[in-house]
Amino acid sequence: MAGKPSFAAASAPWGSKKQAKNIIVCVADGMSVAVPTMLDQYQTLTTGKGSYWRWLMNQDFVVNGLQDTRSLTGPVTDSSAASSAWGSGVHIWNGAVNWLPGGEHGIELRSLFEIMKSEARMKTGLVTTASITHATPAGFAICHNSRDEEWVIAEKYLALAPDILMGGGDKFFAADKRKDKVDLYSKFTAAGYSVARNLGAMDAASGNKRLLGIFSSGHMPYTVDQNHDPNLAALTPTLAQMALKAMKGLDNGKGFVLQVEGARIDHGGHTNDLAAQLFDQLAFEDAVKAVCEWALNDGETLVVITSDHGNGNPGLAGAGDEYFAAAEGLLKAQTMTCSFAPILGAIRANPDTNTVIETVKSKYQIELTKDEAQFVVDGVKKEGFISTVEVFGEDFSHLAIALSNHTHVNYMTHAHTSDHVMVTALGPGCENWSGLTQNVSYFD
Repeated sequence: MAGKPSFAAASAPWGSKKQAKNIIVCVADGMSVAVPTMLDQYQTLTTGKGSYWRWLMNQDFVVNGLQDTRSLTGPVTDSSAASSAWGSGVHIWNGAVNWLPGGEHGIELRSLFEIMKSEARMKTGLVTTASITHATPAGFAICHNSRDEEWVIAEKYLALAPDILMGGGDKFFAADKRKDKVDLYSKFTAAGYSVARNLGAMDAASGNKRLLGIFSSGHMPYTVDQNHDPNLAALTPTLAQMALKAMKGLDNGKGFVLQVEGARIDHGGHTNDLAAQLFDQLAFEDAVKAVCEWALNDGETLVVITSDHGNGNPGLAGAGDEYFAAAEGLLKAQTMTCSFAPILGAIRANPDTNTVIETVKSKYQIELTKDEAQFVVDGVKKEGFISTVEVFGEDFSHLAIALSNHTHVNYMTHAHTSDHVMVTALGPGCENWSGLTQNVSYFD
């Protein structure tokens, strides 16, 4: 249908005067619209300038729109069904990856990477701050009946042979961590890949070989933790660094498809962790800036920047007389030096009010009251437990609620949400990404 966006058609002279040679999809996983909104407001308050995405949206060479993120399960998608909608152009059940039930073994849908590799002879790459085998990267490349079987997805990557794979997930590749004791690192090396396990090795990896970069046991660290830990910062590449390495490695003149995922924005949404979510959004937009500058210089690259779904639906609420205290609350993010995990680790080890007050003050420069501290202790001890989603709730709810009295940032839920998400596109064919579009239309 004319006017519909399409990854496949972007590399052909359809709907555009000039065809795209390369396609880069930047995904802020789990990004409700309030997250880039708060980052823009935070950066305006702290630097006098808005966010990069805000600047980009106002340029005359981009197109802005919205995306409907539903899955076959219903209005609220998970990441595997959302990415599969782009990766195969079909709505599927939450929990699967380019797979539908049917017949003896189900129906495996042909993925975007399979098509681009076999028919267009394009190079392919995946970059993420989650495990590389996680739902969103897998959705562009792999067909499997369960997103949770990441050790199997790792094996399927080996069979498909994308040119670039970078993220976390050592436990799905290392022989001493896999249940079957198979050393996938050796198998990737034998298949012609360079294997990088830290920032220095990634930088040194040859641009003429395929690259497998695995930089953490599971997901990569939150940006706020990485920024305040010199050891992590020295060893772990940022999303922008991985994206630049991937683009250089894929750019051989024949065209490529690359997905760049800021995955942990979603995880911060699940735990209602403002510092985790805000600074991973900033790291994502740093990567978007690197991608866009590269693409604008190249002149033959379509860039689509979006999310797969909302999560948490956070918002900065009015506080104080005439709401003057709202900005003061958001500015407290300046003094936050870690995600929730180190704070809760200390509290779980010694769950009393003094530990809560001292730990939060040390890590965030926020002084909780005795009542707020007791509320957090109750969460750790599962007393007066508040959560609508057990798997992501636990004591995260109590800490987030106590902190919201000071930051004035409140979350609606710990779960994914059905809200439409932002889309910005630039480069050849970008005009097709305007308006409100269904996620499966991107593949058609």
